[in-house]
Amino acid sequence: MPFQNLQGQQDVSALPRTKLIRNFGAESITEILGNPSDCGNANAYVCGVCQRWIANFNSPSVAPPQRDLLNVDEWLLNLRFMFKSFGMPNSADATYRLANFVDLETKTTDVQSLVEVFLDELKTPNPIHRVIPCGRDFKGSPLVVAGEGTGIVHTAPGCGDVDHMIGMELDLPAIAPLGQDARFESGFGEFTGMEATSPSVADKVFDELKAKGMLFAIETYPHIYPHCWRTGDELIFRLVDEWFINMDWRDEIKEVTRAITWLPDSIQGQEREVEWLTLMRDWMISKKRFWGLALPIWVNPNDSTDFDVIGSLAELKERAVEGWDEFEGHTPHRPWIDKVKIKSLKTGAILERIEDVGNPWLDAGIVPFSTLNYNGRYPETALKWKDWFPAELVTECFPGQFRNWFYSLLSLATMMGYEEGEETREEREEPAGSNDSSSLALNSRLSSLGSQKRPFKTLLGHRLVMNEEGKPMHKSDGTAIWFEEAAEQLGVDTLRWLYLAQNPAADLRFGTRHASEPVTLQTVDGPISQTLEGAPTCKVTSTPADEVRRQVLIPLWNSYSFFVNYAILDGFDPTLGAVPVSERPEIDRWIISNLNVLIGTCRTEFENFNSPGVTQAAAEFIDNLSNWYIRRNRKRFWKAREERASDVSRGSGWDADKLAAYQTLHEVLVTLTKLLAPCIPFVTERMFQNLTASGGRKSPVDYMADSRLPLASVHLESYPEPIPALIDASLNHRMALAQRVVKMGHRLREEVNQRVRQPLAELKFACATPQDSADIAALADVIADELNVKAITSADNLDALVQYSYKPNLKTLGPKLGKLLNAVKNALPMIEAVTLTPLRRGEPVTLTIEGQPVTLAPEDIVISTERAGDWACADDAGVQIALSTHLTPELLREGMARDMIRQIQQLRKEHDLEENDRITIRWSAAQGAYNIATMIEEWRETVLSETRADRIEANPSASGKSVLIGDTEVSLSIS
Repeated sequence: MPFQNLQGQQDVSALPRTKLIRNFGAESITEILGNPSDCGNANAYVCGVCQRWIANFNSPSVAPPQRDLLNVDEWLLNLRFMFKSFGMPNSADATYRLANFVDLETKTTDVQSLVEVFLDELKTPNPIHRVIPCGRDFKGSPLVVAGEGTGIVHTAPGCGDVDHMIGMELDLPAIAPLGQDARFESGFGEFTGMEATSPSVADKVFDELKAKGMLFAIETYPHIYPHCWRTGDELIFRLVDEWFINMDWRDEIKEVTRAITWLPDSIQGQEREVEWLTLMRDWMISKKRFWGLALPIWVNPNDSTDFDVIGSLAELKERAVEGWDEFEGHTPHRPWIDKVKIKSLKTGAILERIEDVGNPWLDAGIVPFSTLNYNGRYPETALKWKDWFPAELVTECFPGQFRNWFYSLLSLATMMGYEEGEETREEREEPAGSNDSSSLALNSRLSSLGSQKRPFKTLLGHRLVMNEEGKPMHKSDGTAIWFEEAAEQLGVDTLRWLYLAQNPAADLRFGTRHASEPVTLQTVDGPISQTLEGAPTCKVTSTPADEVRRQVLIPLWNSYSFFVNYAILDGFDPTLGAVPVSERPEIDRWIISNLNVLIGTCRTEFENFNSPGVTQAAAEFIDNLSNWYIRRNRKRFWKAREERASDVSRGSGWDADKLAAYQTLHEVLVTLTKLLAPCIPFVTERMFQNLTASGGRKSPVDYMADSRLPLASVHLESYPEPIPALIDASLNHRMALAQRVVKMGHRLREEVNQRVRQPLAELKFACATPQDSADIAALADVIADELNVKAITSADNLDALVQYSYKPNLKTLGPKLGKLLNAVKNALPMIEAVTLTPLRRGEPVTLTIEGQPVTLAPEDIVISTERAGDWACADDAGVQIALSTHLTPELLREGMARDMIRQIQQLRKEHDLEENDRITIRWSAAQGAYNIATMIEEWRETVLSETRADRIEANPSASGKSVLIGDTEVSLSIS
């Protein structure tokens, strides 16, 4: 299948290649590289041939500067050294495909030819071998070096891209031996009909060289080489005639490129596109295929310089001298368009359409024009097009498209010759009573808009979707995941969130298709066991998708379910008179404040095409909603209402605190459905319809049957806007500080192996600023409840309870300090703690080490805390805490009571008891019964109340579930 150079650069891989090394006399390089004696005592030099099948068609060889050349003896010595050091005789990047060349002054001498059948194709009477300087690439680096292979590389102008450029520059013979099927054409002796990449061709080449005494060595090495991105087959260069667009106007395209916003910044899309435009050659627009966009080029079969390009069907009909009747009524595709012949305006000769079709990217590049029915010859059409042009956003895979679709869009938009204008539609409209002259003026105004035109305002490039091991997925090896498999097993909203949350600059390691595990998928249309393409449906697993469900979708749905279950139980009506936000508890005001912050963040990030910013902020909010707001407010929903509401407009009969909790959670959930509808449309639609159903609106399904009531769909709602008056920045900061302290406390509990159910006596804290200390003190009851401590006390500092350890971060300090690193490492333990205190606040410090000033940033030092007596300590950016770990008998008994409550609640779940079901608790313990009995006597009322039990009794003969209460094994049962 024909491939363009653009497509061939999409995928390259290191192929195991057997390279032959041929020899030739030293006199061949004397005139270009100097006297052979300058390079050592050798009478022969060797040349590397990367592609075995083109050894027959070598014209010149390319050598590095004199100082890099190795003679045979030196090369063999170097070969042994590299085998020992690297395991292979050349570097991993063992490719000799040249990118550029300069100053190709050449010298020639006679040298032995391999295949004498080609003598008649050479332009000189004798077989000639040239050795030319390798030149340098656009960065100034030599293109061939002696450190790889032999230091001399062959070229074959008829069998390689860069080789062909060198051949054209030096007027070298270009032998093109291959047909369209990559086989040798007739006239090439024993090679005729053989496939170029067949191992048998390589064997024959080796045998020929060996027979002629020209084979010096054979080695296997990794050759970086392009391959077909669909099949993985190796690509072969074949010399053919094609049609090109001259790209001398690349500087204009660069200016258009620079007028576009390229996202994300880390991909460096604009820089890479500009570099591509700088280095690219003329654009090949033809393809030797049957299907495709017929190029409107008619050429004289006897004179390729006599051709015309037709601009429209009307022009073609006007100029047709043959075949129009056969073509009329058909689309302009082969074979019908090929019937039409025209007469040359220059010579009068009959012109025929070329057989080639257009490059698909040529067609794709006019999308901004063709999809909007643009035609510059008709002003009305052009003006309608201007209302939509340019596109706000284009998104595609950046590695694969910056040479293809992005390039063609930019090139053709620049070529079309229109620049984005600032005129409004009203300003462009013709005044009443317009005449032909005003139409001409309109045409003139459109033409004067300029030549540099961006086809889109923003480009969002993204990386690739791989399997979970980071490898490409292919249908051919069964690793490709079909949509039906992923949609049914992982969930479509899960997939949407997964893609939106992915950093576009990194490959998405999607998941794994288990081809050996077929499954039957249960769909809304019934069970299916194969895809639409006929492939068997197989098991699909995805760790990233599992994380989306675990961290986002399940917590969101659980929050929604919690509200719905209790709202049904209590008969909550969302149309009840709302409790003013200012009168609601602080935690309600906090979640509403955070919700409005989230609204602002989502709007900003969506407008900036930053979907990961949206999903990250939303995931953090959902975590706060589920694991902080709802968890801390469960008892507000549990407490009984005084009576049923009688005046729904005022909310009479509802406890104000409980009503505020319901209304707050309802408002948050409804707003969340609107915010996240673009990300998870099905989940949010389901939630929205249920949450708003009591408003008298109908679902889309019901609406189809009866349209008298308003349609209820989250996707028809206006996107939320933040209400600044509801954002309380100080409250947000205060609660964030409390959450930070709680996380630090939980981390300390884990370190000292103390479960949260075990009460502790005290937590001390100290802050870098008085305001932070005041904020934490204001929420001391919240922190105490979360960490299960009896007292929260503040202090100026906790240095008496905390021991700090300061160690250098070698990753950052190593490159920065060099030889001073060890001196700093030795000095840190000797420096007074107060000197290094700013580092704990996130501030740098400057020290004098061996007479030199050394500035240490917070990231340069690893700070850790150590226990001091009965206190566990932690420090986080200006906040210190110390947690008492001393346990009194009273604290131990309370911890045991909490353990018992938890175990009984678990038994209620296992017995599927309803919330109002009453129980009797029975317990027994073989050892430690006294401790359990003492605890029950002290905490009986609490245990009975929390577990909704009527009584608790010891029953040594009763069998039950064996559980741990504190450190005591207890048998528990309920009835």
